[in-house]
Amino acid sequence: MKTPLTPHGPGFSFIDRFVSGQTGTGTAWKFLAPESPFFGDHFPGKPLMPAVLLAECAAQAAGTVWMHGLGRDQRAPLFLASIDRFRLKSAVGPGSTVRTEVETVREMGSLAQFSVRCFVGEEEVASGQLVLSMESQPAGASGREGDPQK
Repeated sequence: MKTPLTPHGPGFSFIDRFVSGQTGTGTAWKFLAPESPFFGDHFPGKPLMPAVLLAECAAQAAGTVWMHGLGRDQRAPLFLASIDRFRLKSAVGPGSTVRTEVETVREMGSLAQFSVRCFVGEEEVASGQLVLSMESQPAGASGREGDPQK
């Protein structure tokens, strides 16, 4: 079995292959198998990749670029902190291969900002900027009084 490129389980891994570029850049590919569960319900008879999963492809690719650049285990958990100016330009369907190109914009301690572009063939299908974090605290874990989780 292939070693995963991200900390996600096989049902939520959106990178099949990754190639590091110059410092702070890289490209990832994901083949969208027609039998992927999300295609069955989004939308029956006209399957499309949900936009949020296209953003997840980009986030996983950005995380892989960041961890690779730091010389860390690419499967270390990172967290999506912000999606900025993410624009969808074309629908993506089953059987497509999404190629995501990533460029690091800046690193800010435990945060990093990335410019991402997603393609199917030579057509750009989405682009934007993402911020990833090395740290995250689950919602409700703040310890504040009145927290219904206590």
